[in-house]
Amino acid sequence: MDCKETQRCIHLFLKDELEGTAQEAEFVDHVRSCSECMEELTIEYLLSEGINRLENADEIDVQKELEEMLNRAMLHVRRRKQLKAGLFLLASMLICIILLGGTG
Repeated sequence: MDCKETQRCIHLFLKDELEGTAQEAEFVDHVRSCSECMEELTIEYLLSEGINRLENADEIDVQKELEEMLNRAMLHVRRRKQLKAGLFLLASMLICIILLGGTG
């Protein structure tokens, strides 16, 4: 994912609309490695969350909260990969059982 595509996805990420998509991992990887996109994400997050929190006199720790969002996104990606691997293993085992059971 390049910077232009990443910046187009920022609002989707902040609304949790990237969750469960193939773009989620690419987005997080890019933002973590590109200071310009991380800065853009920080600004967008501050604008969207900061205004609400300031109106309610709530404190905001942008860096901490963004880091938590990115960590949650990567956890979702890892879980999906583990689920896919588990399903593949299960399907493989079922095929083996069927093949071995059918020859006996």
